[in-house]
Amino acid sequence: MRILFVTSVSSSHLAPMVPLAWALRAAGHDVRVACDADTAPGALALGLTVVRVSADGGFARRHRESVRGVPGEPYYQERGALPRMFADNALAMLDGLAALVDRWRPHAVVHEPVAFAAEAVAAARGIPTLRHLWGPDLFGTPPGAWLRERVRELVTAEVPGSVWPSAREFVIDPCPAPMQRLGPGIGVPVRFVPVDRPGRVPTWLFDPPERHRLCVTWGTFTDGVPGGHPLMRAVCGLPRLGMEVVLVARAEDLAGLGELPAGVRAVTGVPLHAVLPSCTAVAHHGGANTLLGAVVRGLPQLVVSDTFERALNGGRLAETGAGLHLNAQEADPGAVDAAVRRLVTDDRHARAAAALQDRVLTRPSPVQVAGSFEELVVQWSLPVAPITKGA
Repeated sequence: MRILFVTSVSSSHLAPMVPLAWALRAAGHDVRVACDADTAPGALALGLTVVRVSADGGFARRHRESVRGVPGEPYYQERGALPRMFADNALAMLDGLAALVDRWRPHAVVHEPVAFAAEAVAAARGIPTLRHLWGPDLFGTPPGAWLRERVRELVTAEVPGSVWPSAREFVIDPCPAPMQRLGPGIGVPVRFVPVDRPGRVPTWLFDPPERHRLCVTWGTFTDGVPGGHPLMRAVCGLPRLGMEVVLVARAEDLAGLGELPAGVRAVTGVPLHAVLPSCTAVAHHGGANTLLGAVVRGLPQLVVSDTFERALNGGRLAETGAGLHLNAQEADPGAVDAAVRRLVTDDRHARAAAALQDRVLTRPSPVQVAGSFEELVVQWSLPVAPITKGA
């Protein structure tokens, strides 16, 4: 089979799909990844065969320009900013993706949730479509359902006659059941396997730490946010808790922090999944890859969220007892200190994290899902709609 994976906006959206893509490739299927200009470099670094279907690279810039950055106020300057950005991204991808699909003729399309161009093109061609989640399903919440519908409306306004998948789509779900509320579609569980860009692992990570080790990271999408992520302001005070702090960050973020105090060891270019096994707990921004990577390791977590999606992730984690959640407005250094102290002194969080780890590790592996992939495609059915211009 020819299977086309589609991603956009960020390579972090592709990472959860990579284990399934490699499993399908190893099973003998032909696999390609279609993406936009923003995503292409990161997609190539993740080791798959990439086709860039859009020269538009403006999502990160548009996102920076739309962030309000005022504590206590909505994250974006306008309520419609986010769907407009996703719609513009989809419109920029439509023609290139449609041309690729018509030339390569994939038997199935697997896409992450906000790759809306993939939905439109696959539905227009009657191609089996599988939505691959990266964590808790955005579309299983009222704001997420509104976002999806609004993006579709905006795309259809620009490309009249656009068609979209029915609710019978398959949803490949790497998120453990206690954290999940699926939106439309039929769930196909899969085990989350952490994937990072290649990097070198320092040998000291193989030595058992002498005291509790806390991993701190705030992801890579903080550019242009006034003041940066709250964990940037809190990290230097965390050694007061008597813990060793390992900060996983980009070189440009480290340069802005100045001299780090004793007890904070910074690393850059080291895969996060290589750092976590030696840690007692994790404090992070709530990105799904970091969240589920820590779940796989059975670690209690503090999520400090600054967007709706990350707040969803942190809230669902907190409901299980495996972690704590603070929003950016309340996450001053004192609140972060107190939350981290609770994580490492209250063993209820460690027990809940271990239970959640058991749930995620019992899900079918990507190899098992790849083995039944042809059956999924056969089961899929959707009436073929007329092909519209550009969709």
